[in-house]
Amino acid sequence: MSVIDLLLLYRKHRIRIFVIGFVLLIFFALFSVKDYIPDSLYVTRGDPVSVGEFLPVTKTVKDEDEGVKSSVSLTSAECGAYELECRLLGILPVKDVTVHIVEDTQVIPCGVPIGIYMQTEGVYVVDVAEFTDIDRNTVSPAKHILQSGDYIVAVNGETVSEKEELESAIQGFQEEQASGVQESQEETSALALLSSQEEALRLTIRRDGEEMEVEITPVMSESGQYQIGVWVRDDLAGIGTLTYVTEDGDFGALGHSVSDPDTGGQIEMADGTLYLTSILDIVKGEKGSPGELVGLIQYSADQVLGTIGENRSDGIFGTITSLPDELADAEAVSVGYRQEVEEGAAQILMELDGELKTFEIEIESVDLNAAESNKSIRIRVVDEELIARTGGIVQGCSGAPILQNGKIVGAVTHVFISDPAEGYGIFIEDMLQK
Repeated sequence: MSVIDLLLLYRKHRIRIFVIGFVLLIFFALFSVKDYIPDSLYVTRGDPVSVGEFLPVTKTVKDEDEGVKSSVSLTSAECGAYELECRLLGILPVKDVTVHIVEDTQVIPCGVPIGIYMQTEGVYVVDVAEFTDIDRNTVSPAKHILQSGDYIVAVNGETVSEKEELESAIQGFQEEQASGVQESQEETSALALLSSQEEALRLTIRRDGEEMEVEITPVMSESGQYQIGVWVRDDLAGIGTLTYVTEDGDFGALGHSVSDPDTGGQIEMADGTLYLTSILDIVKGEKGSPGELVGLIQYSADQVLGTIGENRSDGIFGTITSLPDELADAEAVSVGYRQEVEEGAAQILMELDGELKTFEIEIESVDLNAAESNKSIRIRVVDEELIARTGGIVQGCSGAPILQNGKIVGAVTHVFISDPAEGYGIFIEDMLQK
């Protein structure tokens, strides 16, 4: 097709092309604007309500009576909640924003390392395994029955919460088998022998929040012990950073869940405890290899800091019973909400070599509607002292408070494997929501 033919074709369809282009432009603008407006907003009473101030969007307040809209001036004079309807160019609806007007909230930013100990709610299945039976065959009784992430909560109707209880139940099966063999020999009955050897354990498991029953027949291993072929654990321990403590003694830490190191699954917790911890060493992070805080947790009553009540995707939460000495003179600061977080200079608070201090970072970007809440703030460590000592962000400093303009606005959550100076953070308001 020649250039002239293309020009003629364009002249013939130019109106259609213009309309299609205009519609595509509007849709692009609509979705772009939508990303810059939060789904919900928390505003301290007396502060201005700022929603997409630099966008071509009009805001109207939805009246509670029959959803009638009015152009009432946005205000934060009284606590409560109301709905804002945002429209692109005053025409196309973008989204409704729930605005919460709240009293000034203050918490103590912490930044101190903590020891974390959790017991799982049931016996956690890490993986299904193979072993060699008494006839030297490779077997896996639990294969296609159990899977990584399952919780074994009962055996034959008896509750189990520890590995030893599961092992005891399997041992009980072995004793029943031995008894059955003895009886069958006494009765010289092949049918009795077959029956005792085919008896299965009835396991109650929890998978994805739902309970179900399965049956597994243990097999005698070459060591002479009955096994079902699973790797399990019933507790978990690690080191993290305390983010904040409220005036009521509630705490938040980590900014992400405690997960199993092998499966990556979020641990369903029965109970947990916070302990004082001593940092023995810092492994410096490098490109392709994240660093870590190496610490010692002292599991004694006089080292307990508090109890863990929840393990959520946005952190661990509970009650502080004893503040670390480093926080004896710490003062509370106001909470800064997501619309207040700006690109630019900020600080993280953390303990380094026994000293609690702030280190300079840059907030590179802010995602008001991140798919993963603990990846809402992208940060870069620029403090030369911290980079020299740790390389940037290391494992164990998850939960370190992010401070900006005199307020606590978030917490460190992740480090980039490709660059330990970069990482992610979570908005502090997401950790404070119960």
